[in-house]
Amino acid sequence: MFQLVQLMCIISTSTAVVERGFSTMNLLCSPLRSTFTQIKLTHLMLTCIEGLDLNDKTLEELCDTFKNRNQRKIML
Repeated sequence: MFQLVQLMCIISTSTAVVERGFSTMNLLCSPLRSTFTQIKLTHLMLTCIEGLDLNDKTLEELCDTFKNRNQRKIML
């Protein structure tokens, strides 16, 4: 009986979370972007739904890493 009560507390009673997930997937998977792998789509959906938790230091590190990358375009 105790396990049933625990399951009742865990299982959601509405479909809002599922509908939000499908809505996000439909926004991400346009016909032009239909070649996402399952892993990439999952990561993008989690980022869109949960958001990124970036503090100022992490953002600065990301900007510095981007600035220090080698240029990919090669002038011929």
